[in-house]
Amino acid sequence: MSGLYIARLTTKGQVTIPVELRKFLQIKEGDYILFEKKGARLEIKKMAPPDDFEEFARPIRERFQRERVTPEDVEAAISWARNMKE
Repeated sequence: MSGLYIARLTTKGQVTIPVELRKFLQIKEGDYILFEKKGARLEIKKMAPPDDFEEFARPIRERFQRERVTPEDVEAAISWARNMKE
């Protein structure tokens, strides 16, 4: 498998993951994918199906803790996003 792939971004911000990468990551329709920014790089990982919400939310909670994102920051981001629709 080659290490370079090209995909085009749609007007809705969507990208089709090349079939070789989908096979490599063993992902299919309905699976959850985690995107993690690491410096100038982006990591894409298949998320294991959560047994419960706590397991699903753990990587998000850990990242928020690492980056010191507060509940107030989240509320402000939600308010900002809601205002963008108007």
